[in-house]
Amino acid sequence: MQSGNASYIKKTNQKRILTCVREGGAVSRANIAKKLSLSKPTVSSLVDTLLEEGWIRKVGCGEASTNGGRKPVNLTFNPKKAFMIGIDFGGTNVALGIADLNGEVCSYREFPTQEHLDKDLFTVIKQHVDIMKQELKIDDQKILGVGAGIPGITNIETGIVKEAPALKWNRYPVREKLKGIFDLPIYIDNDVNINVLGEHWKGVGRGKNNLIYIAIGTGIGSGIMVNGRLFRGSNYSAGEIGYVVTDRVHADHYHPVYEGYGFLESIASGSSIGNRLSERLGTIVTAKEAFELYQQQHRQAVEVVDFALENLALGVANYVSLFDPELVILGGGVSGSYSIIREQMMKIMERYTPGTYEVMPTSFGKEAGVIGAVALFLKESDTLIEI
Repeated sequence: MQSGNASYIKKTNQKRILTCVREGGAVSRANIAKKLSLSKPTVSSLVDTLLEEGWIRKVGCGEASTNGGRKPVNLTFNPKKAFMIGIDFGGTNVALGIADLNGEVCSYREFPTQEHLDKDLFTVIKQHVDIMKQELKIDDQKILGVGAGIPGITNIETGIVKEAPALKWNRYPVREKLKGIFDLPIYIDNDVNINVLGEHWKGVGRGKNNLIYIAIGTGIGSGIMVNGRLFRGSNYSAGEIGYVVTDRVHADHYHPVYEGYGFLESIASGSSIGNRLSERLGTIVTAKEAFELYQQQHRQAVEVVDFALENLALGVANYVSLFDPELVILGGGVSGSYSIIREQMMKIMERYTPGTYEVMPTSFGKEAGVIGAVALFLKESDTLIEI
């Protein structure tokens, strides 16, 4: 056997053993060998390596067999063996976190994006990460790498952001910028793509392999998972649901809320709802206030929100008809009003789709982007952790 093949087989079996320990809680070497159909000497040798490197720990003894003999030593996963940095570049805030191997965000910080966008954005990111490392009492040796989400079309191979209107980025070398502050492996992707990875790993999408995640905030974007893998498209722009046209008449005369935004997000995003109602009332109204007025049956708020919800539901209906997902997850600011919009959305979707589809709000709060960024790193990097 060639040494390369032997090395590959060894690493593959280490991954299998580590997955077995992670999923099984406390397990013994004998149980691992039986479950994975590996020889006991092979398991024992690989477990010794994993113990020495700190991936797993001994946690006491299990019960002896009915024939007596030594009690087996149980093994458990060590999520603090290493950490990862997650970055969520938002148009309003940049969210940062350091998470362990279980996806627990051990330290979290955020700061306003626009205040630093054109001057010291990456310097401030480095400062916050350094503070978090000090809080956790860890150094660079304990950090595997960095995952980052960008609100725009992102080439994951070159690390260049083709277009991110909320950040005013065009052909922007974000990976190169991050390499300037972190001497670590770095993976980047669209922000809704990382969110669907996070939900699949630790959220409401756990155990489901066909998912659509739709983020409704300043704009509208989506991430698509097919058979457990992200569907990015040939130009990394799959999932741009904000460009879907749901009303031919209004499409002839629509004007983007922001430059570079598509039809659907210009009539159904949180910012468009707030802007349209503000124009009608002659005073500034946020999306949150618009939904509060909607609940109070304020006539103009009802007209604006109903029109937005109808188009949003039609866009989602088109999506589920094409992809037949197990679950549609709604995220972003408007998802906070899910209890208000659910009934109308479901009525429209049931009318225009070939089946009944489950729609749920995201299970994460402000840490969603950080968890997704960490999930991206684990999904794309060649570590012993598989998600």
